[in-house]
Amino acid sequence: MGLPKKAIFAFNANLDHLRSATESDLEKIERHSPKLHSQMTECFSWGVQKEVAIDINDCNFFLKEMEFDKKMVGGQAGNAAEQASALGVSCYLHSNYANEELLSLFAHPENIMVAGEEGFVSADKFSSRAKSAHHFVFENPENRTRFIASYDPFPLHPEDNFCRHIEKELPSIDKAFIGGLHLMQTTSRLNKFLEEMKKWKEINPRLQIFCELGEFQKEEVRDAVRRDFFPFFDMVGMNDTELSSFGAELDELAGETKAILFHSAEQQLVLPEEKMNGASMEFAKRCASFLAKNGRKATQQELVGITPEFIEAPVQTVGLGDTLSCAYFMLL
Repeated sequence: MGLPKKAIFAFNANLDHLRSATESDLEKIERHSPKLHSQMTECFSWGVQKEVAIDINDCNFFLKEMEFDKKMVGGQAGNAAEQASALGVSCYLHSNYANEELLSLFAHPENIMVAGEEGFVSADKFSSRAKSAHHFVFENPENRTRFIASYDPFPLHPEDNFCRHIEKELPSIDKAFIGGLHLMQTTSRLNKFLEEMKKWKEINPRLQIFCELGEFQKEEVRDAVRRDFFPFFDMVGMNDTELSSFGAELDELAGETKAILFHSAEQQLVLPEEKMNGASMEFAKRCASFLAKNGRKATQQELVGITPEFIEAPVQTVGLGDTLSCAYFMLL
């Protein structure tokens, strides 16, 4: 199997708190914040995923007053690293919120490499006082629509230790999986990440960069990603909600970047069509199917003899798109 030995996963890895929302939950949220309640009920009614930023008061309410069904590694980079590390890839993880609480949730911490002052160490040997980012994911049990309330203690930025030490590793790394751009509040901060990735390409021109999109908080950031980042990336991943936010057809966007991996519950495809890799897609679907059925990421051994299938009653849907995108890109 042509999986890489090493890969970069940046820039967003955080704690996800999952909850299948009940009427009681909605009533409790309404008493705390009518605004959040209105946003969530509108999201569930329309059947369109929505992500909003919350403050420390909302975060503390969710942590202290709400019960959640599961706590897991979240963020596109975090989800992707969880899958790649299960497959045996050494994952060089960039996260502004890497601490013991987050890193303890990885099923294969020996394959998660985090930057400290002296260099990279495995997640099980890393210590940090960084604050946690908490993303509260509420799912409508009827239609699986998700409402995400995201609390990030401080703005995302290229982390100094990672940026300094990754330069020594880059000559032996040919793939980078990127997420989190949708969380940026300003284009000036967004551009710092583009500058950092351009440095990576200068050090290793063979490096391929995949970017998984999300629901942008700011239209000007979304437009800047389309204008300045799309031509730079080797592949962009998106779902139907993210596609609709651009107000453009899929083939139009595909003409602005090297390739697009589109994924939804109904279909998964790559444009332009000549960029489609059938073996990689079949492998990616097996990984996603395993997650939906078992609620965890598959190892290579667990995938032997597995055929991709649609899971009628999935154990987990959060992270399915990131899992599929990661597995597809890793095997390319």
